[in-house]
Amino acid sequence: MTRFSSLLASALILLLPVSSAGAAAPEPAALFEAKTVADRDSTLTALEAAAPTDPASVYAAGAGQFFTALEILAGGLHRHGFESPQSFMLPLMRLPVPDNPNPEPLTYDGFRTILVAFRDRLEKSAATLGSVPAGADIGIEVDLTRLGIDLNEDGQIAPDESAAAIMASLSRGGAPDPAAPALTFRFDRADGYWLQGYAEFLMAQAGFWLAHDFKNAFDGSFHMLFPRAKLPLQDALVPP
Repeated sequence: MTRFSSLLASALILLLPVSSAGAAAPEPAALFEAKTVADRDSTLTALEAAAPTDPASVYAAGAGQFFTALEILAGGLHRHGFESPQSFMLPLMRLPVPDNPNPEPLTYDGFRTILVAFRDRLEKSAATLGSVPAGADIGIEVDLTRLGIDLNEDGQIAPDESAAAIMASLSRGGAPDPAAPALTFRFDRADGYWLQGYAEFLMAQAGFWLAHDFKNAFDGSFHMLFPRAKLPLQDALVPP
């Protein structure tokens, strides 16, 4: 497994709520076993509402916010027909986004908008995780084949969009495997510190792009990443 896939796997498996005595929050399974985005989001909203008075809900909400940040990026890439270069030089561009036969056109400003939404959601996640009390008693076991994100914006969290399937895809290349075997881990408060740090790392990656005017590079090379998104050199350089 590559270093990036290991990091992403750890990030994905932390997207879960945790239990504590007296916590007025949804059952943990409602978040990390959700099969639709609507169910997942309603649970996350409830956890965010409970967070001010319950450390476990703070932890869960911060993890869920990280989860939805990855989903924002994946959805934006899929919407415009992204084709991953599978390169360690572009860590934000390695999500195994499914093919999109009817991509929407993409502009430079549109791509920046995707990055801004991704960065802002990560910032919220990092702040939430940073507010979890240091001594909070948190821990839960999660099967990564039941935890996932919506990679193609269809509102469903399918088996081939599970954390385990994404991990397998990143380690070997190609499409995610929906038949990945059960893979269970237990995470505690210390893992929340790591997830907060990884959120800040990805924020820095997005922030680097956003701190520069890379329109010339976008116009001259992004047809290699979005070959059907009506970019300036598509007609000249992308095979029909």
